[in-house]
Amino acid sequence: MTSATALLAMCCGAGLAWTLALGPAVKARIVGPFGAVWTGILALSCAAAHWAVAFSTFATAAPYAVYDATMCFVAILVSLVMNGAAAGFALPHLRRNEVGMAAAGGAIIGAAAAVTFYIGLAAVRVPGRAVLDIGEFALAGGLAIAGCAAAMAIGARLSSTIGRTAAGAMVALSLVMFAVLVHGSVGIVTNLRVPLPGDALGADVVSMGLAVVYLGVLVGLIVLLGVAPAGIRAEWERDRAFADLTREGIVICEDGKIVDVNLSAGRLMGLDRVALRGRAFRDFLDAPDPDRILSASLAKPQEVGLRATGGEGMFVEISSRDLTSDGKRRRVFTLRDLSDHKQKDHQIRHLAYHDPLTGLANRAAFNEALASSMKRGGEVALFCIDLDKFKEVNDVFGHSAGDEILKTAARRIISAGPNAMAFRLGGDEFVVIGTGADAGDANKLAALFAERLNTETTIAGRTMRCGASVGYAVFPHHGQTADALFANADAALYRAKADGRGLSRGFEPEMDLALRERRALQQDLATALSRNELFLHWMPQADTKTGEINGFEALARWKHPVRGVVPPIMFIPVAEETAAIVQIGEWVLRTACREGMRWPKPGKVAVNLSPVQFQHGDIVQLVHSILLETGLPAERLELEITEGVLLDDLSGALNTLRRLKALGVQIAMDDFGTGYSSLSYLQAFPFDRIKIDASFIQTLSTSPQAKAIVRAVVALGASLDMPITAEGVETPEQRAFLAELNCEEIQGYLVGRPSPVVSFESPFIKQRMRAAG
Repeated sequence: MTSATALLAMCCGAGLAWTLALGPAVKARIVGPFGAVWTGILALSCAAAHWAVAFSTFATAAPYAVYDATMCFVAILVSLVMNGAAAGFALPHLRRNEVGMAAAGGAIIGAAAAVTFYIGLAAVRVPGRAVLDIGEFALAGGLAIAGCAAAMAIGARLSSTIGRTAAGAMVALSLVMFAVLVHGSVGIVTNLRVPLPGDALGADVVSMGLAVVYLGVLVGLIVLLGVAPAGIRAEWERDRAFADLTREGIVICEDGKIVDVNLSAGRLMGLDRVALRGRAFRDFLDAPDPDRILSASLAKPQEVGLRATGGEGMFVEISSRDLTSDGKRRRVFTLRDLSDHKQKDHQIRHLAYHDPLTGLANRAAFNEALASSMKRGGEVALFCIDLDKFKEVNDVFGHSAGDEILKTAARRIISAGPNAMAFRLGGDEFVVIGTGADAGDANKLAALFAERLNTETTIAGRTMRCGASVGYAVFPHHGQTADALFANADAALYRAKADGRGLSRGFEPEMDLALRERRALQQDLATALSRNELFLHWMPQADTKTGEINGFEALARWKHPVRGVVPPIMFIPVAEETAAIVQIGEWVLRTACREGMRWPKPGKVAVNLSPVQFQHGDIVQLVHSILLETGLPAERLELEITEGVLLDDLSGALNTLRRLKALGVQIAMDDFGTGYSSLSYLQAFPFDRIKIDASFIQTLSTSPQAKAIVRAVVALGASLDMPITAEGVETPEQRAFLAELNCEEIQGYLVGRPSPVVSFESPFIKQRMRAAG
């Protein structure tokens, strides 16, 4: 083999190796074991090419030279290591189009050619010695490094197959230039006295070795090109299988046309992947500007409509990124179905704006609807509806019955005003917004609401009537703002309740004044305790026959700095509505017990408890702590309750009363006879005293029925061994009638008016003393 032939074979082999190994490897993105084999073949091809350059140069300069086997092995090994490192380093950067790093890998390949040549020169054995021109060698090596670096940079810049092949050809050309330039750098100084080693390798052996290596490279390339596509296809199939497993749709597009999709995208778009290939992706996008979505890289997901072939459209969340595949720039779109998300959003919004029990819109929806209705202009009627005695029905018949009452009320409200908007604000509080004809004839619609709601209904086999009161106000006549309109409709509702319940009332200007007065009273009452405006009056209680004073009932009084003394009938209901009665009641109980300890005689201390006090805090603990604090004996304290305490929570109230009685205090039922279940309460709890309501005593002289009721109550008390106290006794005739019935105790103006001063002097005893004197 001549030097020229060897050089030509080397250059062609190197160019072939680079063209076949570099281009297809990057194009097909061979990974795993096939990628490692490609890298190995590439390294071996380059190493053999580098050694062939050196061998061809040496064979031309010294045809009679032989070669040291060890140094030949070292030269090839160093070249193989350097080229393997260069290939392993450069190929990944080529795939990622990283020009700088790929050029660095090419520079290593050029440097490997120079290093291989230099070490190979040390393997040459001639009769004399080989001489190297360092200048020419450095020039050839520098050009080889620069050429290979430029070739790899071009390969990274041009991602097409032509660009990769051009890079391989440039590497081969750089090696040819290196061979040409380095050929003149070697000279032989002959010295026939220097013998040739006997164990050195001849030129034919080295040439044969190069031929074998090139044959192995070619066979490896051919085998790998046959095997690799199967591996590539397997890898591709695995990629597709993984893509089909995801719930998100994946659409690959090139120039706006669909190249491929996964199964999820096919389901979303209503076609299989074969039918979708080649279709314009924009045809499936329901967006104002689909071309913007196709042209922009959507790193941040966007919401867009998706048209499904043969099905309903839907909303998807779409994002995209660019991808280089097969030397072509493509765009990968990811689609996430928002159907479940939209449905959950709708459910959440429905829950946020609707009452789950009745299905009516709630307070949040009401606020928006009222503001919107008022903005549109025209008359807007606002109806406030409260169910009468709903709490009593709920407590007596249970919460399930109460829920049915509320649902029935909602249906009747809707049927009475089908064109109006109905809302449940909470509890038994409903509101209705009427516009147009409903607002123009608000009085008639309000009356219809009251009529429909004040009819009987059957729930769980029981017939019951809850009833309702209705108040309304009309925008803009009765309020310019939503708050003012609601306040005035609420004032009309309050008037309807005050006039007897089950009625409807429209707003009138004087109602606003009354409502403001009530709210001002609420605000002043909230600070009455802290300003020491409350004080006690004492109502004496006396033995019916002897007239001896037994004790006193504590009555709260309020002296307002501007209003003067406010009657209890005015401020006690307000205090109970705002729960201020809890603090007031505690103050009354503590003050009464403290003052009772300072009386000249140990009389009975009677204190009224509000039903609200039973609902807030532990009344038993409060009474116990006050008795310990003041030192008042428990048997001197008599707690008076109305049946309202028992209506709120019968079982809980009875348990509380038993605990109170365990303290040793006396429990009296106040206003007996005015409720509808007083007799059942006497059976449920052994009261210590019954107090007959004053309304029966005051009509004794004019009502035979009142006399019969008083007789019955006194007889009932005697049979149950419960003492009776008659309230509101004002005349001697009333006292005489009660004494004849053996009613134990009386209180009223005949005994004494409420007074801030406690006096045990009986007016009856004074009258007898004056009559005897």
